[in-house]
Amino acid sequence: MSTGRGGPVGTRDARLEAALEEIFAETPGPPAPEFDVEDLLRRAKGSLGLPDPDPALVGLPSVGLVRRRSVFTIVGSLILVVLMITGALAWQRAEAFSDDAARQQAIALATRPVHAPFTRTEVEKLAAAVTPGIVDVETELGLSYGGAGTGIVLSPGGEVLTNNHVINGAHSVEVVTKSDGRRYAASVVGYDRNHDVALLQIRDPGPLTPAAVGDSSTVRVGDPILGLGNAGGAGGRPARAPGTIAELGAWISTSDELTGSTERLRGLIRVLADIRPGDSGGPLVNEVGQVIAVNTAASVNYTTNVPNGIGYAIPINDALGIVAAIRAGQSTDEVHVGPTAILGVTVSGPELYPDGRIAPWAKPGAVVTGINSDSPAEGTGLRRGDTIVAFGGTTIDTPTRLTAVTGMHRPGDRLNLDWIDAGGQAHTAQVTLTGGPPA
Repeated sequence: MSTGRGGPVGTRDARLEAALEEIFAETPGPPAPEFDVEDLLRRAKGSLGLPDPDPALVGLPSVGLVRRRSVFTIVGSLILVVLMITGALAWQRAEAFSDDAARQQAIALATRPVHAPFTRTEVEKLAAAVTPGIVDVETELGLSYGGAGTGIVLSPGGEVLTNNHVINGAHSVEVVTKSDGRRYAASVVGYDRNHDVALLQIRDPGPLTPAAVGDSSTVRVGDPILGLGNAGGAGGRPARAPGTIAELGAWISTSDELTGSTERLRGLIRVLADIRPGDSGGPLVNEVGQVIAVNTAASVNYTTNVPNGIGYAIPINDALGIVAAIRAGQSTDEVHVGPTAILGVTVSGPELYPDGRIAPWAKPGAVVTGINSDSPAEGTGLRRGDTIVAFGGTTIDTPTRLTAVTGMHRPGDRLNLDWIDAGGQAHTAQVTLTGGPPA
């Protein structure tokens, strides 16, 4: 759309926005709510050499949209005059519409504190203040390999907040304090795989410094942040990932190679920062060193659809709500507390749409790809290639559902397992669940 002078409306709006940003950058301290928005707009337009709009048209409602003008053959002076009047009016309306958009931008800027990204000195000061409340989380997953992540100390008594995927499948867990390298064994108190949160308890901890916790409901797009963690599992000095908040209420898709389950994490904070594998479970802090979110990233078995240079984090208010449920000691369909029960199978699932729905051409169920030796499933007659369709009286349509149903039970529970073999024959067997690593 063209205004007839001064270039396209979209380009002009971008220039106005840049001019407004420069005005606020030159103003000491955060903009005050009493700023004259009209004055701000005039100053921005003046810096670009743009004319003021007709006062009668300023503030036209957004319904006065500019209509596209078509090129017609000019027949007679009357038509020419009409076209000239129409063009002038269209330009005036475009000016008013553009000014209204610029005014809204000025209002948004005037009511939002402006924070510059952290300087290198600020990053180091924040890291030094936050490091005592951070631990490395090291896991042993079996088959001579392990995993690494990060944790946030919540209490002097040794409670540690981390991601569920950091401890998923772990046969043992140890934490190492970032400040002085002390190593402790830890146990998994509970977890919520749907929101990727887990609570650990350090066994016989020495003196610990809890992290300062903030309020994630107060964060805004554009705020500077600093992510800290055990990037790459390197240990030692916490990796620094400074950046800014880019989006609130974001979501990502995840998949777990151990269980075959997939999840969609919602309500996340998206940041423009280099959050890397190993940073998972670490703190995302604000300008005063308070934890406002828990970093989440890929790991050995846990994959996401997140490109490099972009990070996601779970708001701390949400994470602490799950911690409270775990502390209450009651398992739900999302929160698991206590020892983990296992069936002892690896499975794959049907093709899914991005929103988690099963594709109409796909066959529901959990297809068995492996059976662990000495597991509850081994003696049932279940074979690779069979499809599990029900467990404990609950229909199983995906591996995610099988994982969820299993997680609602405890070791020693007896459940019916229903499956269909490769030839289409239905089978049922009763199994007694045994204990295993967190799922």
